[in-house]
Amino acid sequence: MNGLFVAASGAASQLEALDISAHNLANAGTPGFRRFELAAHAVSAAPSPYEYAAVSSSAPPIDMSQGPLRNTGDPLDVAVVGKAFIRVQTPNGEAYTRDGQLAVSPEGTLLAAGQPVLSDNGGLITLPAGRITIAGDGSIAVNNQPVARIGLADPQAATLSPAGGSLYVAAGGEPLPADTNSQLRQGFLEQSGGDPVTGVIGMMQVMRGYESAINAVKTIDESQQHAIQTFTLQA
Repeated sequence: MNGLFVAASGAASQLEALDISAHNLANAGTPGFRRFELAAHAVSAAPSPYEYAAVSSSAPPIDMSQGPLRNTGDPLDVAVVGKAFIRVQTPNGEAYTRDGQLAVSPEGTLLAAGQPVLSDNGGLITLPAGRITIAGDGSIAVNNQPVARIGLADPQAATLSPAGGSLYVAAGGEPLPADTNSQLRQGFLEQSGGDPVTGVIGMMQVMRGYESAINAVKTIDESQQHAIQTFTLQA
């Protein structure tokens, strides 16, 4: 039964990997998207005469690698160069994004990933009409008049979890510390870390792994049925 359980848990792990691969592929065009990876490992059963008894999956880690930059020329596009995330305010509290495709609401509120951007002092940023310039440190000026500075957070990879789209939240709801080392580049966007070609190849590999695990389950089950029938006839 241990072999059957290992094969079945492996198939379940491959299904989780398929969900993660599909999510990465779906966000291949999302600016600043951070690709997820599957964390699977063998776990031992207790008590068990075998060393390992199952394949277990944990929360997918986030690939924090810097994505390639694309020149858009749009003054409301900013790419984060470094490890920082842009602070935003959601209905559920503070969140973080690398999506630098900014927008301005009809009321003048600066938005990122559809959420209000927080300044370095924690307040919302409201922009008057005019020519917008964004400096490397996140300082915003409109018609050469300083307005605010975009708040940047220093991420701790182990504490970030996805919150939908390109948003992430910190475990426990604790705000992340400020980041003073990263830079913003106006007129650029960081592209997604979910490369579509890699995503398709990954999904194909996961499907092969799932099929192999299911075939193993069928083979072990057939062997057990044969053994039971043989034992019954001999008895």
